[in-house]
Amino acid sequence: MFGATAQKMLAVVVAATTSIALSGCGGGGSDTAVIGVAAPLSGEAAVYGGPVDTVTRAVVNRVNELGGINGTKLEVVSEDEKFNAEDGVRAVTKLINKDDAQFIIGPTSATFMATLGQAERNTVAIASPYSGIVEFDDQANPYTFRTVGPDTFDGLTVAKNIWDRGFKTLSIMYENSDSARSTSSWVESFYTKLGGKVVAKVAFNGGQGSYLPEVRSAFAPEPEMVFLAGSVEPAVTLVREWARQGIPGHWSFIAELTYPVLLDEVGPQFLEGAFGQAPLAAESPATEGMRQLLVEEYGEEKGGHIVQQPSAGTAYDAIVSALLAMAAGGEPTGAAVADNLHKVTDSGGTPVYTLDKGLELLAAGETIDYQGASGPVDFTKTNTATSDYGVYQVTGGQWKVVQRYAGRELYHLAEELS
Repeated sequence: MFGATAQKMLAVVVAATTSIALSGCGGGGSDTAVIGVAAPLSGEAAVYGGPVDTVTRAVVNRVNELGGINGTKLEVVSEDEKFNAEDGVRAVTKLINKDDAQFIIGPTSATFMATLGQAERNTVAIASPYSGIVEFDDQANPYTFRTVGPDTFDGLTVAKNIWDRGFKTLSIMYENSDSARSTSSWVESFYTKLGGKVVAKVAFNGGQGSYLPEVRSAFAPEPEMVFLAGSVEPAVTLVREWARQGIPGHWSFIAELTYPVLLDEVGPQFLEGAFGQAPLAAESPATEGMRQLLVEEYGEEKGGHIVQQPSAGTAYDAIVSALLAMAAGGEPTGAAVADNLHKVTDSGGTPVYTLDKGLELLAAGETIDYQGASGPVDFTKTNTATSDYGVYQVTGGQWKVVQRYAGRELYHLAEELS
């Protein structure tokens, strides 16, 4: 879902490797262990990072109520990653060196990729609930994992939904940014392999005063569907101009645009029937367990709102998997996560759908298979657990889920089309 340029990643890697050698005094006391959050908590990407923080705090509070990890209580320390690699690396470095965090959740792609080696060197586990960068699988190590599939699956979900609904021709509009270009290229690749035809590809830059020429170029071939990939600010202007001109056509949007803000800014009446997609909490007993925990922590209104956020299920599964791995290892350390992550999520153990039950069975010496709110949480050898994906459609002025694709289904289809 989040991409990063090779240049920027290289610069950040250099910064990371030259500035991170000293170990700090540690933020947790001798009787506490620190769980770090390094997520975008401000700006446009806070819609993803905010739920990571609130979900992590609710899960940690529940573990502390149950006695902690082998008697050790946990403390959450949060840093704003700002959806910026440089700030993100600083946040992760501070959590490791000053706060002595043993597990860190929340980095977006650029930060995540730049801190993979740092995690392994410092034996600190780091997890991302939304970094779909494809290169992760080539550089992963036992101390890093993610609970979302690669960007290819975003593109495959879009392409499959458009094709399955009978749209045979497609125009693609994409912002000149890594994430938008990457997802758009995968949409084109999978859509054409399924049998569809891309009749126009139109790039645009953010910050333009008008996007009307690009809009007209995309709709000129009269495609049955137009896919738009980009950030919120240019997308709002672009779609507003389309609506004001009264240009006929149908929209499908990238995950970053599948939010109420687009409807609020443009007007839901103009986007009735439009499609969107995003990683989605699975139809699983674990989803209700997550909801109950968040409602107990934050109340019905706020807790229920958090559950509905696209990153809630993947964030919940990342923190729960890590804490169950710590419990299995008998200590709240990054090493325990690395050594036991697969032991608490691989098939063969007793299926568990809640944090409480998992901790109970582990305390009794049993082997468990955690089944998550975002999907089965079956980690590959490179520690990627693909969540399920949801197709949304604007119905009655609101985004509503109209289709679900299981992560396993997407894996098999991607292999068939490769």
